[in-house]
Amino acid sequence: MTTGALGRVVVVSLEENSSLTEEIKKTADENSVDGAVVAAIGTLKHAKLGFYHGSHRGYETKEFEGHTELVSCTGSLAKSENGDRVLHLHASISDEKFAVYAGHLFEAIVGYTAELYLLEVAGAQLTKIFNQQNGLLTFKQEKNIQTMDEFMTESNS
Repeated sequence: MTTGALGRVVVVSLEENSSLTEEIKKTADENSVDGAVVAAIGTLKHAKLGFYHGSHRGYETKEFEGHTELVSCTGSLAKSENGDRVLHLHASISDEKFAVYAGHLFEAIVGYTAELYLLEVAGAQLTKIFNQQNGLLTFKQEKNIQTMDEFMTESNS
């Protein structure tokens, strides 16, 4: 188990035609956020969702074109062992008939607008590693880097 505390909350309004996944990484870079809980809502004009089949360790994907509502998007932002940013996002989208589709979010292009929220996990290092058992990236279990009091003292100096 890795524990931390809620740090900064970064809120961004995303513009039409921007890539949701790229904007998450860009916002994290610009604000030096290395680990976060990610949330987003808004509209999309393109989405690619997936369902993971553990039996053959692969995703079945489906692409959606045209206006959809991004009903919910939640997930995590972490780093790989080599320092690259790693996203793990799940999303629910709905069409004009109110049918809802959900799954692992591979890509999304913003429609009219979207709201992005990064809830920083402070005082902990979130690292994803390849899990041989299930074929997925999972959190590396690490001890806290520092206590929250130490983190706040360091952040305020």
